[in-house]
Amino acid sequence: MQYDYVVIGAGMGGLSVANFLAKYGKKVLVLEKHSIPGGLVTSFARRGVHFDLGILGLYELDEGQTIPQFLEFWGASQVPTRPLRGNLKCFIDGTEFDIEAGKVRESLLEQFPKNRDDVNRVLDIMHAINKEMHSGKEAPEPPYDMTLFQLVKFGMNAMRQRPMFMKYGNKDARRVLDSLTTCDELKTAVYSKAPYPMVFMAFAYQWSVYGESRYPVAGMQAIPDAAVESLRNQGGELKLNAEVAEILIGNGRACGVRTTDGSVYRGAVISNVSPQFTYEWIPDTVAAKARMKAAIARRRIFEPAAALFMALDESRYSLGDLESISIVSTRDYRMTTGEYRPDTAPICINVYPGIEGDEFRPLVAIIPISYEYHNFWETEAGRKRGQSYRALKQEVEATLLHRIEQHLGTGFTNALVHHELSTPLTFERYTYSKNGSFMGWSITQRDYGKFLRQRTDIDDLYLVGQWVFPGFGVAGVMASGYYLAKEILKSDGVDLKKDFAKFFA
Repeated sequence: MQYDYVVIGAGMGGLSVANFLAKYGKKVLVLEKHSIPGGLVTSFARRGVHFDLGILGLYELDEGQTIPQFLEFWGASQVPTRPLRGNLKCFIDGTEFDIEAGKVRESLLEQFPKNRDDVNRVLDIMHAINKEMHSGKEAPEPPYDMTLFQLVKFGMNAMRQRPMFMKYGNKDARRVLDSLTTCDELKTAVYSKAPYPMVFMAFAYQWSVYGESRYPVAGMQAIPDAAVESLRNQGGELKLNAEVAEILIGNGRACGVRTTDGSVYRGAVISNVSPQFTYEWIPDTVAAKARMKAAIARRRIFEPAAALFMALDESRYSLGDLESISIVSTRDYRMTTGEYRPDTAPICINVYPGIEGDEFRPLVAIIPISYEYHNFWETEAGRKRGQSYRALKQEVEATLLHRIEQHLGTGFTNALVHHELSTPLTFERYTYSKNGSFMGWSITQRDYGKFLRQRTDIDDLYLVGQWVFPGFGVAGVMASGYYLAKEILKSDGVDLKKDFAKFFA
């Protein structure tokens, strides 16, 4: 069958670019290997409880933010949301620290009375960074599309307009925290919100939106479902359970795909899948393949996570107004994911509000344990999961539950009616995100901002999603679809940027 564009993957990047193109009359097909759309923004049910894949809330779901604006522009139904206003309980080396939503500064000053100046210094810098990042300036163009003059001008403007971001925001969090305070517990409290090696800006953002995020009333699955609705209303198509086996190349151009069942779909190709997988689908006879693989071979990938899904009977154990629980150590912010083990890794438990009809409370613990852990989780050749893999999963799950019980008590574990562990290999298998990464490329100081171009070395083969500009996060991934569609539609004389601005004028 012939299409203008065949999109591989119904993650939010693929659904975004498909919606933008379909809105302007392009014949678009989205192929998804999974039985549901959304990628990392999906939900599944166990024991009558709906679980999301670890994303608790999104600030960008608020009125006037990226996600509702995109949905409105596409003509999709809006996603009803509810505010998240829960508190954070942080266990640091066994000592409990409590942080109230909407009162972060007051809570930290109360928890760290001997470090008041340090608390104020850290939060003042975070506030300044976020103010600079949300200063009302229009969205930047991808840096690889700028001329040398534009890049120099952009850098000079950044130094002048975003001095705190340039001084602290794009530096490694460990380096910044060490320069701002000698209190290891305070550093760890800041780090506990997202215990991964990242630039300080990521933590400034996390704390700025704490208490300001929103959650879809029907769960995160409501977001991709709305995008699929608008896609179909605009004439686009989605095929589920359709796994790509090969990208077809003809006369040096991508001209379609072949799926594992032998079906062939013709058209220019847009991949929302990790470039590492995308490039493997290109025939070895294509000269550009080796060059494209070599260009990403040394790039560092953002660390993955294991996820422990738990259903809690609140009639037997109540978490009250808690939204998050962290179990961390003062050594954590100095470590990498590859150094963690189940008995030492930070544990960050997201307490979901749940959706109507759920009998129990859904909790998801995110644990940074590497893809390579214990011989790739004791998988066999080709990452095949066998008996040893399942045995190791059970062992890790038991270790994590024991550690949680040590902090929350036996009453908590006795009130769990269901629990199951997903490994980084699970995330990779369902989403085609390399190594189970949920943020694309590494965002340490060394790596931050090094985006792939959306155009590849093969004509009519494009990339979209967290591996290209503007990078990670649901809103960022959806924005990547906007940027790619804007570039593609130029050849038709469409100014998407102008149309989008006019729509919301």
